[in-house]
Amino acid sequence: MKLPEVVEQLEKHPDLHLYLDKVLKKNKKTQATYLESLNHLAYLLYLDGQEEMAKELLDRIIQVPFEGNYNTWSFVDSSLVLLAYLEREKENQVLLYKKLLLSPLEQGEESTQKIRRRVHQRFLNGDSLEQKLAKIEQAPSPESEMERRLLYLTDLLKIHLFIDESTCEETDIRTKIEENIEILKKYIKEHEIFSLFPFKG
Repeated sequence: MKLPEVVEQLEKHPDLHLYLDKVLKKNKKTQATYLESLNHLAYLLYLDGQEEMAKELLDRIIQVPFEGNYNTWSFVDSSLVLLAYLEREKENQVLLYKKLLLSPLEQGEESTQKIRRRVHQRFLNGDSLEQKLAKIEQAPSPESEMERRLLYLTDLLKIHLFIDESTCEETDIRTKIEENIEILKKYIKEHEIFSLFPFKG
């Protein structure tokens, strides 16, 4: 399903449309920014304790197919990761999400596939985590810190999903996930989800 169709469905949703109406116009301008906004909204809803609504939104986002563009796919990827985390008790569902997540690695020429697999492996081994942590510590404002924590959380969830293929320590990753979820939940409880992207900035 193409993104415009997904958006059309969401805008008719009895509850979700209330949030979509508050998303800044500039955060709906292009397909990539709109997809990023929807992805962020799903995470914010989950962190705000609205898990069922977050799942409904994620179910729609993951219907957007990979069309060779990683700029848009990264937000579908991030949505699949959260959905797999929320449904971690359902083994068959999780396997399906993992398969979808890995599908772009199998596209293109053999040399392209090899590069993509290497990048994926480095990611799973936690290559980007130190960098993301440093960015969190250097955040110029509390909002910026939360935005960066959200991206860090996405990475942690993805590594945890593929922990069998990672060199990271599972308990360490799980602890970091729980810590970040707590920090984000506390901030959202105090400032509401409307204080963050895609409603601000």
